[in-house]
Amino acid sequence: MAWSTTFLPGESRKERLKKAAHVCPSPAQLAWMEREFVAFLHYSPNTFTGRQWGNGTETLSDFCPDRQDPAQWVRVCREAGMRMVIPTLKHHDGFCQWRTETTDFQTANSPAPADLAEEISRACQTEGLDFGVYLSPWDMYQRGQGVWPNPEYQALYLRQLRELMTRYGKVGELWLDGACGDLPIWEPVASYDPEAWYDVMEQEQPDCVVRRYDPFAFADEAEWEALRRGEWELSWRGKAVRWVGNEDGVGREDEWSVQPVFHRVLGSDATLPDLGQESYYDDAVGAVWYPNEVNTHLLNQWFWNEETSYVRPLSDLINIFYHSIGNNGTLLLNVSPDRHGVIPEDQIIRLQEFRAFREGTFGTDLAEGAVVAADSCAAGTAAETVLQENGFWSPDCADWDADLHTASLELTLPEARSFDNLLIREDIRQGQRVAHWRASAFVDGAWQQIAEKKTIGYKTIVRFPAVTTDRVRIEILRSWDTPVISRVSLHKTYLPETQDLRPYRLMEIPALAEVPQDLRPGLRYTVYQGGMQSAAMAETSGRAVLDTAIIARPVIPEVCGAQNYTVVWEGYLKVPFAREALFRLGSADGAILWLNDQRVIDNDEPHDYTQKIATVKLSPGYYRFKLTYTSFRHPGQMELLFSNPASEFCPFDPHDLSHTAE
Repeated sequence: MAWSTTFLPGESRKERLKKAAHVCPSPAQLAWMEREFVAFLHYSPNTFTGRQWGNGTETLSDFCPDRQDPAQWVRVCREAGMRMVIPTLKHHDGFCQWRTETTDFQTANSPAPADLAEEISRACQTEGLDFGVYLSPWDMYQRGQGVWPNPEYQALYLRQLRELMTRYGKVGELWLDGACGDLPIWEPVASYDPEAWYDVMEQEQPDCVVRRYDPFAFADEAEWEALRRGEWELSWRGKAVRWVGNEDGVGREDEWSVQPVFHRVLGSDATLPDLGQESYYDDAVGAVWYPNEVNTHLLNQWFWNEETSYVRPLSDLINIFYHSIGNNGTLLLNVSPDRHGVIPEDQIIRLQEFRAFREGTFGTDLAEGAVVAADSCAAGTAAETVLQENGFWSPDCADWDADLHTASLELTLPEARSFDNLLIREDIRQGQRVAHWRASAFVDGAWQQIAEKKTIGYKTIVRFPAVTTDRVRIEILRSWDTPVISRVSLHKTYLPETQDLRPYRLMEIPALAEVPQDLRPGLRYTVYQGGMQSAAMAETSGRAVLDTAIIARPVIPEVCGAQNYTVVWEGYLKVPFAREALFRLGSADGAILWLNDQRVIDNDEPHDYTQKIATVKLSPGYYRFKLTYTSFRHPGQMELLFSNPASEFCPFDPHDLSHTAE
């Protein structure tokens, strides 16, 4: 067994699929998958400045919690059922949250001079959790110092990485964010050497997995061609974990841990609908074990913000659970300490509700006591082992043919029971093999299908309308080699009572004390060259100005073209009477709305088109208006609308928008 295999020219698809069936996780990857539920901790100067993306111009005095308690963060995560904590020890702003010898821009020089890496890692040891590290390669502070992205930055980054890999005990996961707003999406940074980063991790933390930096390559162009000719063997460290491709907590319908390598740069394939479909094997040079990590946030955004953040409903978290832990993946869920330096009560409440759902639903196995029969059992296996925590069942077939052979299990329960979830697992220590399966319940004298999927992997949970029966059948309809099933269980959904944590915060912004002079109709817009991964960077990017003019409403100017630009609209909004106004901002890449320099909606870097709503209590008068938007990876998609609570959303009235002469 190995975590990669190389295909030879001329091999048939069936031969390649059988090879792929024997690709399995490395010990580090297996331990990572068994954690299942991991915490992200986004906390930085952004928590205090109200930004989602810092730009490196923050000051040390910005970082000013008054009762910072990393032990509380870790305790909350442990009580939520999480098994590892990954703090953002350096986000894109470059602020380092440990005692580093590489920069003065660190917590040690702030009003809260703690080594957060030390305090969090120590709390993890106390609470029995694993410790991980998030270290952004992109560094806006060093950019401002003239170091990033020059060659000397690579040496600085290696020093930072080695500090974190050697000073704080065992590290379970290294998270390397691919964000880099200075370049088009997936374009490599010339001075980066990710392989050297992985070498440091391997040397200092051999049991650590890594969310690899994107973009990345399996081989250079010459090596790739040699692989395709069968002259070179595919090399894979067996330590990588794969980003799901979005930040919404949504996985693909079928998630494969074994991945065909059909393209030299696999990072560009992050959003394909099915990464393991069999047709990809025709052009693949090999296959690797590359399991799926679903990262998303408990709030509506990554960093806590008093005005714009709120806790997502339990229904969101339940759907995320089925797309991650229930879909052959690991869930990396972000929790966000507030400006006091503690995780606030609303997040704790929701995390406990989420734990109650999981324990109430999956704490009781309704298949317990069943008699299990199989159409055949390989030597050393037994059908009833699928009801136990150890062992596995395989059918008796010496030379399994994916196109000819099938297998089945039937569970006869002690009595009729009602359930709406089926959990099934493969013994992934022997690979991921099943490519099509079906489950049925015997109801009213006939077999009724309740589930059908391609993949199983480490764990798959399928939910369906509740059925009541005493017989359940599992059919393996296609498997690339002899299937190895380690667990089958049945469950009934438990939904705990939830607290209304209010889906938004009512902001109250007073009008300007003085009416601006020399007002003229329309907003002034400025178009900057090039898109950025964060709309917050719009005026600190140093990009060339392509156009500036007056426009009636905040819409994308025609001069912008299809994509890859940034726009800032500025002026004044007139509010004729007191109201609670609802603003709705939709964007595919990033957009932020300010009134009187107060951030009203932060819809920055959503990856896909997302709408966010804020309710603001406004008094009659004038407000400074500012909207920033970037088109980075998508063609221009931005829409800002408003309404009263009792009316429909609509565009702004041009009579209410104005600007002053320069």
